[in-house]
Amino acid sequence: MSTHAKLTGKHQYVEFKEETINARVAKMVELSETLDVSKLHVKFSYGNRKTTALVPSVSLIPIHDCGNCEMCKNGCYDIRNVCCYKGSQAQRANNSAIAHKDPERFFIEVSAACKFLKYMRWFIGGDILNYGFFEGMVKVAKENPHCEFLAFSKMWGVVQRWIDINGELPSNLHMIMSEWRGTKVYNPHNLPTSLPVWKGDLAPEGFWCPSNCAECAESNCGCWALKKGERVLFEAH
Repeated sequence: MSTHAKLTGKHQYVEFKEETINARVAKMVELSETLDVSKLHVKFSYGNRKTTALVPSVSLIPIHDCGNCEMCKNGCYDIRNVCCYKGSQAQRANNSAIAHKDPERFFIEVSAACKFLKYMRWFIGGDILNYGFFEGMVKVAKENPHCEFLAFSKMWGVVQRWIDINGELPSNLHMIMSEWRGTKVYNPHNLPTSLPVWKGDLAPEGFWCPSNCAECAESNCGCWALKKGERVLFEAH
């Protein structure tokens, strides 16, 4: 399938200079290390152009809290388009501080907030920190069967290991293994995958993201309904 029939040209993939990336990450990390987490609470983002207010999200510090992003960090969407704002930097630092220093309370607060949510997305920025963190994500999903959870992750090994040990994921936790140009996903359990497509690339078969998480969530389609072996495609951005 040629990308020319699908790419709209509305999204731009841009790589930043490494010093710019490092400076933004360092600023958030420095802030997170100075915070007294006993006075903090997990902060949700209630809507951007893609997720809208219907699909709140919880994010961490991009790159610093991503364990497998060497392949994509120079073009990180969150660093470039979101973490240029002081408010977003403060939010990422806030959540990262709690997740690292008081992970038990981090998940208690996320779970409590999800009692009132129909949909929730993990990680506009950041990723699964480690196996224990993913156990927390699963626990939140189990505690909130009324809520549908969506997460894209490059921490493939952690997710696959959890399935090796525990069996199938909760049906309301939709895990999508994020691919990247020129990489091969470790995916022995054949979970759904996502792939960015650049202009001029040949795209494999897959569902093209319409760039509105809320519409797909409400219609129970797209990423929210991907089955094993299926793939969502989106324009590199």
